[in-house]
Amino acid sequence: MSANTRQRRLAALRACDQILSGIRPTTMRERLADMDAGGDLDGEPDFYGDGPVNALEERVAGLLGTEAAVFFPTGTMAQQVALRYGADRTGHPTVALHPLGHLEMDERHAYAHLSGLRSTWPTTAPRNPTAEEINALAEPVSTVVIELPLRDAGFVLPSWDDLAAASAAARAIGARVHVDGARI
Repeated sequence: MSANTRQRRLAALRACDQILSGIRPTTMRERLADMDAGGDLDGEPDFYGDGPVNALEERVAGLLGTEAAVFFPTGTMAQQVALRYGADRTGHPTVALHPLGHLEMDERHAYAHLSGLRSTWPTTAPRNPTAEEINALAEPVSTVVIELPLRDAGFVLPSWDDLAAASAAARAIGARVHVDGARI
């Protein structure tokens, strides 16, 4: 469907008083009426990389000083992509994570079911793994997952020095570090 045809169809649907199937399409202004600023609020929702999501990704990349940023609609989706990327990049299908971590407790081992990855636990103590435990892993891992805070262990946070040491240890064994915390 051409962009012009799509725009005419959406405009016609918006003008209808009654729609028998589906919902009346809304503009960004209608959906985000309480938003004070940002983007083209009279524009259409994002269509495959051309719209407000693309603008958001570019803005976040600029703020973080990175080449690019990617928006995911759910944290679960982001976790899967991050772990699969690590496995593909390193060639190792094993991820190091805590048995009380979000990926094990709340995402129902989706990394294993969806991506064919498997886990190893550097520790079962109610805290994130230490640098020594990461260095002692018996097999190569693609990614070391550190959950901040480790909620099911009682919202435990490592000290900054312990976090830096664990991250350095992961990099030293050729693994990526993935912080599971649902925030930047």
